[in-house]
Amino acid sequence: MIDQLTLAEAGEIFAYWEENPPPHLLLQWLARQFGWAPRPAPSEAAGIAAIAAAPPPGLAIVPGGDIGMPPPLDPAALRARNQARAMAVARHEL
Repeated sequence: MIDQLTLAEAGEIFAYWEENPPPHLLLQWLARQFGWAPRPAPSEAAGIAAIAAAPPPGLAIVPGGDIGMPPPLDPAALRARNQARAMAVARHEL
């Protein structure tokens, strides 16, 4: 589809995306704010055996172990931090 667009039409789409980013870009930005970083690309090209052993396109497979995501948030730690902030604000208002 993009191959048939004129430069002006592509510019309109990109300008629209600046104001209304696609959801996958918003999710990527949000994940990076919590410390996630994408894995670096492999330095060598995959051989034919690796391509043959790869899962079919569209099939989501997560290997065991670390997938590069940050640990989940600890609600108790967040609550304690917020209570400490509230106490500090209360002390300054008195």
